[in-house]
Amino acid sequence: MATLPVEGRWSVRALSEDDVKNALEFLQRDPLINVYLIARLLEERSVAATQIVVVRFNGAIVLVASLATNIVLAGDPSISRDLTDTAVMLIADRILTRMLPVRAIISPANLVETLWTHIRTRFDPPTVVRLNQPIYAIRRRFDYPDLTDARYSTIKDLGQLVPACAAMHKEEVGIDPMQRDAAGYRERIRELVEKKRSVIRVVDGRIASKCEYSAVTNDAVQLMGVWTDPRFRRQGLSRDLLREVCGHIFRRGKAVTLFVNDFNKPAIALYESLGFHQIGTNRALIW
Repeated sequence: MATLPVEGRWSVRALSEDDVKNALEFLQRDPLINVYLIARLLEERSVAATQIVVVRFNGAIVLVASLATNIVLAGDPSISRDLTDTAVMLIADRILTRMLPVRAIISPANLVETLWTHIRTRFDPPTVVRLNQPIYAIRRRFDYPDLTDARYSTIKDLGQLVPACAAMHKEEVGIDPMQRDAAGYRERIRELVEKKRSVIRVVDGRIASKCEYSAVTNDAVQLMGVWTDPRFRRQGLSRDLLREVCGHIFRRGKAVTLFVNDFNKPAIALYESLGFHQIGTNRALIW
């Protein structure tokens, strides 16, 4: 184990039933930043129990981490930087000693920076680096409509939806998921459709704009994959889609969150014009 710069009684262990309540309470300190991890604990407890790790210092939680192929960390800004950095060091030690496979690290920027400092010598450089991804949130707006022109996707839409999602991913990340794992990617999109987490706007028989829900909690829905087919851009379709999606979610008593690349100025301008405000900053390393 790594030599610890902060002395005390440290523990690092996979989530147990006894940890779930305290882990949720820890994550709920910032429910709009920690949407993904809260959703995993609420929806996938049996799977999450083998992948989520809790770091404690003198019995108190300092860090919660999902160590799946996509690594996600959650801390608490009110906890001292020294304690948080030591907790991240322990997570780095666990990743390295157990040779965990990593496809992406996406978390608040300060946590990713610390983690990467400890593991970078043992990893190939990431294919994609997004140093600053502003996290945006919007709470209830009474003037936003429910789903009208947009609707939830169905299985019949998969033939168009999968290529649309792949095109968006390649445009944003530079990686074509259909070349990497076409069957697996199609199955992930199918799961989103079956869970009613894919919303589309169809124009002239084609998916003109779409988005998905990456995580859902009692407090919020995190959006991803906001995209408009290039043939339909500059017609206000993304704005219309987001207004309806947000209005639909607001009517269920939830806030809406998302994160965006800092260089995507048109998207940022759109989100801010709709009333989204920045609540944090992510960093993403993708292989």
